[in-house]
Amino acid sequence: MPVLPWATGSHRPAAGETLHVLTSRLPLNRYSDIPRFLRWTLRIREQLRQAPGCVGYTLDARLPRKTFLTLSAWSDEAAMEAFVRSGTHALMLADMAGRVGTPGFVASTASPEQIPLSWADARERLARR
Repeated sequence: MPVLPWATGSHRPAAGETLHVLTSRLPLNRYSDIPRFLRWTLRIREQLRQAPGCVGYTLDARLPRKTFLTLSAWSDEAAMEAFVRSGTHALMLADMAGRVGTPGFVASTASPEQIPLSWADARERLARR
């Protein structure tokens, strides 16, 4: 499955705004959990599109490794945290509990001029973690 293209969220950053960026690595425990995770992904993309403070997002599904990488930009950390704990994403966290191995999360910042974010930079941040 190829990298899903960068999708724009509802927040339009102003010039000079510092954006909160979250890069994640989500390894699944079993191959049989991939279809379940992909179904959640489709539903969460809709939530992301409308989430207050979301600048944009993308996903890299590494199916042979049963690992998913996410990359998103937000107006601030509070907007990202509100998204994580609400709606479809919150339901997914409960449903996928025990199905995801040890995740990796890296927070960083970006400027509006860096949007869409670079997967090469994101992978480098995860590798340094």
